[in-house]
Amino acid sequence: MNLRKNKTLLFEQVRPRRTCRELLDFARSLLLVVSLLAFAGCGYTTKTALPENIRTIHVDTFKNSIDITKEVSAKDKYEVYRPNLEVDLRDAIVNRVFLDGNFKMSDKGSADAILEGEILQYRKDPLRYQNEIVQEYRISIVCDIKLAREKDSTVLFEERNITGDTAYFTTGALQKTESSALSDAMADLARRIVNRIVENW
Repeated sequence: MNLRKNKTLLFEQVRPRRTCRELLDFARSLLLVVSLLAFAGCGYTTKTALPENIRTIHVDTFKNSIDITKEVSAKDKYEVYRPNLEVDLRDAIVNRVFLDGNFKMSDKGSADAILEGEILQYRKDPLRYQNEIVQEYRISIVCDIKLAREKDSTVLFEERNITGDTAYFTTGALQKTESSALSDAMADLARRIVNRIVENW
């Protein structure tokens, strides 16, 4: 009898009993690990698979093709021209390239690729009126872009009519100047341009 009791005690020491609460905690932990592994398999990453020979980029000043001599019509009533828009847009794109981190900036002669572009439109469209006074505008900048290999001018990527925009209020607590809104629209356009280039690979 004592021998059987000793064997039972020895077995319980080797394989301790688990309470229902411990089993439930173990099941939850196992479920959490499985869920994390499943999500890890389909996670999103900003790392891009750029060609090995395209690591540096030079951003040319875009050509400003907005026609300042065009007659104002009902359709194009709010199309405008902004001096030095092409210079400010280049600065916005350069800042975005630095922020993105997939390319490094370089001089034109030593860069792997050259980004060129053409500004087609700068529009300022009314969105909201009160007593026939515009309270909210949308600013839009439209351009074409082309990324070409520097050494042989091979076109790596191009896209037409990429648009960056923003809306702003002229009155109230959310009031913003047109210059500030324009900076936001250029930042949006720069983000879209760099994202399109990176996502192309």
